[in-house]
Amino acid sequence: MTARMDGSFIDYVDFIDVVQEALETAPRKLFEKMMRLILNKFHDQEIELQRLALEMDEMHSLPVDDLDEFYDTTLDAIDNINLFKKKLEQIKEKDTLFEDLYAQADKLHSSLVIYMDRMGQLEVRILQENQKSA
Repeated sequence: MTARMDGSFIDYVDFIDVVQEALETAPRKLFEKMMRLILNKFHDQEIELQRLALEMDEMHSLPVDDLDEFYDTTLDAIDNINLFKKKLEQIKEKDTLFEDLYAQADKLHSSLVIYMDRMGQLEVRILQENQKSA
């Protein structure tokens, strides 16, 4: 899975490998900046997913053209964040910032699940509305 950072994407696992090396070889301040960067980006993604999920409660049409692609993409993101969390479980005791990142990744995971669930609820609601009007 990738995180969007300033218009480009980075791979989570690659980032965590780099940040682990920074913890061991670079000044602490650099490690902290790198961790704050990914923590903030994960938080931003979490907030955006929560916002989108809430907006779906008021929608009467699907915000995506291809539901299968939406579900496939979202399930892939959920799988990837789960793999990322497993990697973090192995290192989270090295530093409290890794623990913070694990907690934020868990929140992002929950937001992805809720987002997907809300899309399913919207899909059902639209089908029910169409059946009532038919």
